[in-house]
Amino acid sequence: MKANEKLQALISELISRPGHTKVTALVYKLLTDGLKADSKLIDFERQVPEVRGRIDALLGRTVFEIKSDLVRERTDAEKQLLRYLPQRELETGQRFTGIATDGADFRVYIVRDNKLVEIGSFKPDIEEPAHLLAWLESVVVLTTEIRPSISNVRQELGRESVAYHRALDEIERLWESVASRPEVNLKRDLWNRLIRVAYGGDIDAPALFFQHTYLTIVAKAIATVALHDRLPSNGRALLEGSDFSTLGILGAVEADFFDWILLADGGDSLVMRIAHHANRFRLRDIEVDILKGLYESLIDPDQRHDLGEYYTPDWLAARICKQVINRPLEFRVIDPACGSGTFLFHAIREVIAAAKTKRLSAEATVALAIEKVAGIDVHPVAVIFARVTYLLALMPVLQKGRPSTIVVPVYLGDALQWNAREFMNFRDLEIVVPAKGETLRRLADEEDEQRTILRFPFALASEPGRFDRILDEMLSLASRNEPAKTLSTWFAANGIEDADARMLLETYEALRELEQEGRNHIWGYVARNLSRPIWLASERQKADVVIGNPPWLDYRSMNKATQSKFQGEMRAIGIWDGKIHGVAFDLSTYFFARSIYLYMKSTGEIAFVMPFASLSRKSYKLFRDGSFAVGGRSSMHIQFTEAWAFPSDVQPLFPVPSAVLFAKRSPSPRPLPSSIKTFSGELPRRDAHPEEAARVLKRKIEPWPSEDAGESSPYLSKFHAGAKLDPRRLILVEKESAGRLGANPSAPVVKGRTGNLDKKPWKSVEPPRGAVEAEFIRTVYLGESIGPFSLFAPVLAVIPWDAKLGTLLDSRKARNAGYPRLASWLEAVEGLWKSHGKGSTTFAEKINFYGLLTSQFPIRGPRVVYSKSGTNPAAAIVRDNTAVIDHMLYWLRARSLEESYYLAAILNSEAARRRVAKKQAQGQWGARHFDKVMLSLPIPTFDPGASLHQELVSLAEQAEKIAAAVPIKPGLHFVRARSTVRQAIGDAGVSTKIDSAVDKLLGSAKGL
Repeated sequence: MKANEKLQALISELISRPGHTKVTALVYKLLTDGLKADSKLIDFERQVPEVRGRIDALLGRTVFEIKSDLVRERTDAEKQLLRYLPQRELETGQRFTGIATDGADFRVYIVRDNKLVEIGSFKPDIEEPAHLLAWLESVVVLTTEIRPSISNVRQELGRESVAYHRALDEIERLWESVASRPEVNLKRDLWNRLIRVAYGGDIDAPALFFQHTYLTIVAKAIATVALHDRLPSNGRALLEGSDFSTLGILGAVEADFFDWILLADGGDSLVMRIAHHANRFRLRDIEVDILKGLYESLIDPDQRHDLGEYYTPDWLAARICKQVINRPLEFRVIDPACGSGTFLFHAIREVIAAAKTKRLSAEATVALAIEKVAGIDVHPVAVIFARVTYLLALMPVLQKGRPSTIVVPVYLGDALQWNAREFMNFRDLEIVVPAKGETLRRLADEEDEQRTILRFPFALASEPGRFDRILDEMLSLASRNEPAKTLSTWFAANGIEDADARMLLETYEALRELEQEGRNHIWGYVARNLSRPIWLASERQKADVVIGNPPWLDYRSMNKATQSKFQGEMRAIGIWDGKIHGVAFDLSTYFFARSIYLYMKSTGEIAFVMPFASLSRKSYKLFRDGSFAVGGRSSMHIQFTEAWAFPSDVQPLFPVPSAVLFAKRSPSPRPLPSSIKTFSGELPRRDAHPEEAARVLKRKIEPWPSEDAGESSPYLSKFHAGAKLDPRRLILVEKESAGRLGANPSAPVVKGRTGNLDKKPWKSVEPPRGAVEAEFIRTVYLGESIGPFSLFAPVLAVIPWDAKLGTLLDSRKARNAGYPRLASWLEAVEGLWKSHGKGSTTFAEKINFYGLLTSQFPIRGPRVVYSKSGTNPAAAIVRDNTAVIDHMLYWLRARSLEESYYLAAILNSEAARRRVAKKQAQGQWGARHFDKVMLSLPIPTFDPGASLHQELVSLAEQAEKIAAAVPIKPGLHFVRARSTVRQAIGDAGVSTKIDSAVDKLLGSAKGL
């Protein structure tokens, strides 16, 4: 008999109400065979002498009370559960669930305030046997409560957990069952718009949407149980936050993009199963650092670096809040990039402490905190966590007294207000409606002007109460398909001005059309949230303190559309230096300036966590000048008042060194402070308590770092970046053994090269394999292939450059040019790129990013190459005129071999490294990444007639011979290999001579 037939037979017997003994046996079979519960953990007829009773069945934290007929015996069953549940909870200190059943009817109970409360019921159906198992799985708590530590949460709920992968599989299956519904697609498309703002482009959007659906369910379950001590009876109540609204707490948990899952058959059940799994933790004991740990461990770990999201530890947020919120009962505080709410938490605690000193009532304290502290974030899941964090911060006073209604002021929206059209001081709210049936790729590539736009006047968006009332009326009328005249009459009766009314009537017609298309079920949520940043930017709401950690989204991680918009915005604001390539910029400086303009009072102060590079790197110079042109106004000036520096020796903190910049508005440009506070010390853990951090961190006053002068060498513009050859397994290859028949020398068989550093989705993609004409298999030098004055093992790659035609080939061109094997290889690779790549870029465009590949051809003469990264420099001479240089190297085509030796000597020298150390990016283990800072030194152009230059040539020749004689074992890590070579050259005394000559050269050069 098949499993489904066995389950049907079991349910058939259950619903006949076969009596206490038989139901007990059948329930046992359901638990062991259906839920895979360990039979050893099921306790039947458990004596409870404390209450003189006997529990019918006990499994984990679930008590079963079994009856012959629940219709007649329900009162007795409930009486028994009210005896057993409190006793078990008192004995164990954990929460228990009770289930009363006669086989045909299952009822679920918990104890609240010493009363038994029914929270759900289920009647088995022989036609739908699996539904009983799904329901039982959602209510039976199999294990004892788990301590909510970060490691436990990661293990039970995280991206590597069984629960996560099982839930994701089911979420994807449910999506397929409703994906054709317009309402469901609209929610995903609108979610994707916000994610594009956060990530600077699409990042594996379908999979990410499913991940966020899972995370939202987990987050809302944690919020509900942590603050209510129980789960609701169904998934809709959980996702819509019914328990919160019943208590008059608004804006904490609400329906959003992710309640699409409730439209799928089985979606409600899955929501509750995920929620019950989260409820295994002792959530009433949850603390704010656990929430941050959840956020960091669960949310997009592969993308956090690209996004520039480096979450602030509590000790640093507390220290910054203490520094700037010096009048907590008076100051308005806004965090425009609040993430999981760390700064909000500590700002609220400052209010509570001050209120306690002034002996304010609990109700007044809560009301004051909500009035004074607000946050915004563009990440939907982050906002849910931030709202919970906000309530946790209020917890010390909430239980003592509170206003009848609490609106949590944490909003999902674009703090930069790129969705707002600016006219001088006015910013009308614009919400772009995705075109019906458009794909996510079209959503990313097309221009917004091609779509319907819902517009709301600035004045209206600045008044939340009035905005919500008018929006509710518009949505209500649209749901009944009332003509625009009905709304126009309502506007006239409610004093809506003609200009505003005209704009709103256009929006109403769009809403009516969306209603007819079945796409009008999310606009209230979207419009309310996106309007709040505009409200917070109104004069009455502006902040005395703008605080937080803005995204450090790297320019290179933005898609082309976002890059173009970002560059335009940076130019308009006056902090884009046209002489510096975009890769030197990130979003933090623009976010800093824009936040001052939008959210800070003219008398206010800003305190932001920023990249360490903002203190001195040349690309930040215009930012440090402190004059910004924003909002159509003349220049807005700021004065940097203080800076804290956290170099690489403060660990663990961020993946890169950081700083905190403090600034105020100023009537005119002001010089930078003469000094900064530099911190040092090793923390016991990243989220150390403020007291722990205070004990171990030392600080000293140092001069403000000198600016990276840059562009001092004529060689700066002559060195070029290598080609960005990724995804690696589609380009880099390894030759396959041909066995005893031998390889075909004109077309060897190759396979894509895989490695530990491969990223998603490519690490799960089968690499291509096939024969390729030998002329297209070239040597490639990677960063790891270069040592001081030496070349280590290179790799191979299929590079479709046709030397005869002087062009890069795609599969069609290769076939037309008579290269059938290359054409077949490229067809396979292009197919993989089309299936798994991002954006509309072709594979040929991808490998020739910014022309970095084709610019290397034709290859002539010796090339000097040096590694971008590393603690010590590594430069060598490449004489192979077929080899391609990878993007982790810079290369220069030398005019002669002598010039190559001259440059190799300088670039490998400790004398040069010392001079640029402070200009290098700082990593966890100190200075790293040379990029082009070596070329900021005043290295003069090689002069074959200069004796000092010739001395360096001779020394470099000696060093190269020594390096060539050093035995390097196959497989030796390149860092060890470099160290071994460097040691040999040093032991021979050549390094000291090179350093002496370089010191003379740079010391005598102009500029030093």
